[in-house]
Amino acid sequence: MTERRARGTSPAGRGDRRSSRSAKSRPAASGKGRTTAGQRAAARRAAKSGKTARSEHRILGLSTGRAVLLAAVIAALALTLAVPLRTYFSQRAEAEQLAAERAQLEAEVAELRDRRAQQQDPAYIRAEARDRLRLVMPGETPYIVQVPGIEQPAVPSQTTKPREPDPWYTELWRSISEPQPTPTQEGAPG
Repeated sequence: MTERRARGTSPAGRGDRRSSRSAKSRPAASGKGRTTAGQRAAARRAAKSGKTARSEHRILGLSTGRAVLLAAVIAALALTLAVPLRTYFSQRAEAEQLAAERAQLEAEVAELRDRRAQQQDPAYIRAEARDRLRLVMPGETPYIVQVPGIEQPAVPSQTTKPREPDPWYTELWRSISEPQPTPTQEGAPG
């Protein structure tokens, strides 16, 4: 038993030797044990074919990752600015509408002020009294000239439409809700 321990073997007789062999074969199997000469050769082959070891796509002079990042920033800015811009334009349109309405109202106020000033003028009041009410000043004699064939146009009488009959359901309801008159019996004792 001392011999086994001196060699470093396990009681099964294979322990340490097997682990050392597998440890030596691992770097070659995983590909990490490549020599620098092998790496240089792979780089030369890639240079001859015109391709780099890592192929990068370019969009507008930017690498793909940077282009995606730029697109995300632009989309975020667009979404951030969309609502304030919409509000700005709607408020601007509303302000223009209110300015037009204000100008119209100011024109109406000016017209009403002119009319009020005109109605307070005594000459205008006299002229309206003569024309509308056919009034005259004391001491004046009114004359009304009637020329044959010239008459004031007659006020059109309102034509009455014949009453349209009620729909059938109105007649039905009326017949149900109103009691039918009962004929009075003249000869009945009572």
